Amino acid sequence: MTGDSTRSAGATSPDTGAGPASTAPAVSSFGPREALLLVLLSSMWGLSFLFVEVALAELGPFWIVAGRTTVGGFVLLAILLLRRKPLPRGAGLWSRLLVLGLINNAAPWTMLAWAQQTLPSGLTGLLMAIVPTSTLVVAALVGLERITPRRMTGLLLALGGVGVIVGADIEQPGRVTAVLVVVLATMLYAAGAVFAKSRVSGHAPPLALATGQVLSAAAFTVPVALVVEGPVSVGQLRLATLASVGALGALGTGLAFLVFYTLVARVGATNATLTTYLIPIVAVVAGALALDERLGPSALAGGALILVGIWLAQRAPGPGTTR
Repeated sequence: MTGDSTRSAGATSPDTGAGPASTAPAVSSFGPREALLLVLLSSMWGLSFLFVEVALAELGPFWIVAGRTTVGGFVLLAILLLRRKPLPRGAGLWSRLLVLGLINNAAPWTMLAWAQQTLPSGLTGLLMAIVPTSTLVVAALVGLERITPRRMTGLLLALGGVGVIVGADIEQPGRVTAVLVVVLATMLYAAGAVFAKSRVSGHAPPLALATGQVLSAAAFTVPVALVVEGPVSVGQLRLATLASVGALGALGTGLAFLVFYTLVARVGATNATLTTYLIPIVAVVAGALALDERLGPSALAGGALILVGIWLAQRAPGPGTTR
């Protein structure tokens, strides 16, 4: 997720692993268009968990990610070409984009899809809300951010929220493992944010970097899916599966980047962090309506703690105060 806590580490999306955010001047407040963009972006990212859940009925995690990165990469490439913008240049930059595509797209997306074989889509989306706090931790470890008492309180609350969720499933080791895998995926997003800020940001326009990043992720995931899960006969897949993978790529991975950079350019990366709070809501509501998922009191209480913790960790300090 883009976040105030990631300003020094490079703003990244929670589900798409977006590249560094644009630094273009932003409007000071939300108007109707900006609010619509925010809702649209949160919906595309929040619905990604539902699309993964539907696709898992016929595809393994590796092929789901291979499909979304391939579709998403070509959608981004088409947008780039339509805008008559060049791809990133230079072997050094492309090697860094390969690393970023692996740690910020291919690996965490595969881990999340694997976890969703056990966890409901809404709960997975709820857990992914800790991406900003994970990014703050990693950024602090490498000296890009500072952990203040307020931020520490937020981090502890978010961690406590995860603990509440895990505690409810302590007698189901498979679910506990899946929750921990989701948490590990958030740490990979965090590492990707820091890597993007220090090694990738500013070396090409953001949309070009995003295109190179997702295409690089596809270069990893397609051959791995062939080896691990074997060939797939596309003609034998249900329309729902094909539509879900197509939506994951075209919307949650492709068009979402365009909306993301448009929103950041208009309201700034800090204001765009409102997606942090909307995406889990979309994921939970979509899972309940489309898949009849029901989250228990522990999951809802843990999710509330996570969101409060994020708010504290991201909250901007007032004049003359420290965080």
